[in-house]
Amino acid sequence: MRGLLAVSLRLAEDVQVRRESWGLLFYHQSRHKILFIKSGDWLQPEHFDGTWTLANISEDIIKRTGAAPEKVGYSLPKLTERLTARKMITDEIR
Repeated sequence: MRGLLAVSLRLAEDVQVRRESWGLLFYHQSRHKILFIKSGDWLQPEHFDGTWTLANISEDIIKRTGAAPEKVGYSLPKLTERLTARKMITDEIR
């Protein structure tokens, strides 16, 4: 996971994110790609503004939703790895 716990996550270039009732919708403008993330109320668009780390996001989810820390710790890294692989978010410094 390349130290994502300490590295801020941000939207990749040309990507927008929108909150929906079922989760988040990511849209890559230049590639015309859409990715639906059925995260319920776990994730928020601001989690990908470049100021949140994976650890901060985990803490926020647990605090806001009461989700079990084990569940968040298992699911969130897989989800962010999927978003990174699809080039919707990045952990690279600009």
